[in-house]
Amino acid sequence: MGTGSKPRVSVIMPVYNTRQDWLDLAISSILGQTFKEFELIIIDNGSDEATQRRLSEYQDERIILLRLDKNMEAAVARNEGLKIARGEYIALMDSDDISLPERFEKQVEYMESHPDIGVLGACVGDAHNPGKIVRARGCLNSRQIECHLMLVGNVFCASTLVFRAEVLRQMGEHFSPDFFPAEDFKLLADLIGKTSFAKLDERLVLYRFHSPNCYEDDQKVLSCRIQAKVLCLLYGVSHEDALSFVHALYARPITDDPERLCVAFRHIFSQLTAHGYQPADVMAALQLAVGKIFYRTKSLRRQLRLFRSSLGREFHVGLFRRVWCLLTRGILSF
Repeated sequence: MGTGSKPRVSVIMPVYNTRQDWLDLAISSILGQTFKEFELIIIDNGSDEATQRRLSEYQDERIILLRLDKNMEAAVARNEGLKIARGEYIALMDSDDISLPERFEKQVEYMESHPDIGVLGACVGDAHNPGKIVRARGCLNSRQIECHLMLVGNVFCASTLVFRAEVLRQMGEHFSPDFFPAEDFKLLADLIGKTSFAKLDERLVLYRFHSPNCYEDDQKVLSCRIQAKVLCLLYGVSHEDALSFVHALYARPITDDPERLCVAFRHIFSQLTAHGYQPADVMAALQLAVGKIFYRTKSLRRQLRLFRSSLGREFHVGLFRRVWCLLTRGILSF
């Protein structure tokens, strides 16, 4: 891409004190893309002097460097990048992940041939162990992805996402700082009903898996709020049913009655199918959700109640998995 020409893709990369070798790999993985019509907007989110110095050493004309005076979290940094992005497509990239060389080439090609798709993701591998196969759900159509977002969780890794810029411009807001560290999930939930989703069944990014951090519980709480809001406002699920469902999904039960939870699942199934979702798609997502509830329940008493309830049977959690969860998860606490 020549100087002054308009890029097809704007890559948004917030940076905050990222380890230098990881940062170098992330930036070089973008600069080495087979697709050349891009700009890389790096937002230095109040990093230390060493990180600032390293970023200033990059002289590539495709890099645009913004600096924030203090750390404002990733949502604010991404929004600052979006303000100056010129591309037809907006790609997200975290500063410790690695985009494989053909990522943008394949994603732009897909978006060009599917003009209805406003959000596209891909599968990921493990940046720490590139030969490791990471389990990821690809080959999902848009409605299946919506079911997954509402009933299971985020089906996308942020560093794989590409948006049509016009889709983001139509939104009143982009990344909501109030929802950090689940701001990317909030944006995806807000786009349900406004555009179509797709996910390539191909590994295009190596993701750096980290040990649980101090934000994990906050992310769970916010994800609960987001999913409950979508179920209630868009699909008429009662507040009680939505809360029972999402709190159980994130191991924060507000009821010890699995049969009441089973009723909530039935109501959610009925509401979503009444709004045009395929029964098989809704059931598949609910089955995954029930499996997560069994796995995330660490109380022996609650595991026993789940085991005896109709929840696992009705939503097809196999006997082996129920016994396995009872033995391995239920013994952790009483």
